Amino acid sequence: MPIPKYKKFKEIVIQKRGNLTKIAEAFSVDRWTVYEWMKNNPEYKQVLDDARGRLFDDCLVSAEIVAIGIPERDEAGKLIGWKERPDGNMLRYLMSTLGRKEGFGESIDITTGGGQPITIIKNYESK
Repeated sequence: MPIPKYKKFKEIVIQKRGNLTKIAEAFSVDRWTVYEWMKNNPEYKQVLDDARGRLFDDCLVSAEIVAIGIPERDEAGKLIGWKERPDGNMLRYLMSTLGRKEGFGESIDITTGGGQPITIIKNYESK
């Protein structure tokens, strides 16, 4: 199949939310062909990168809701419970990945030869 027009390619990429397999299926080609289109046309690759960036942003919104939860408040705004409880694991994940520039990281406990555990702090802060 010849390379599709840029406008059509962009339309399909947005519609398929950057999913390469679904994009290839929409054009009745294999994934390798789509890779070749992007390799030879940087603007096509940019369209895919932009679509995936938007998808990532959408995922962050969902992850934020999972991490922080959905509070239930009374008329005065006072917390009276949770519609969805916060998820500490998601909160830790977001802090350790998105908070790297602010100095957040993960710690790992290891034991050497049956002795006391040693804590290693992975610091993601770039200098």
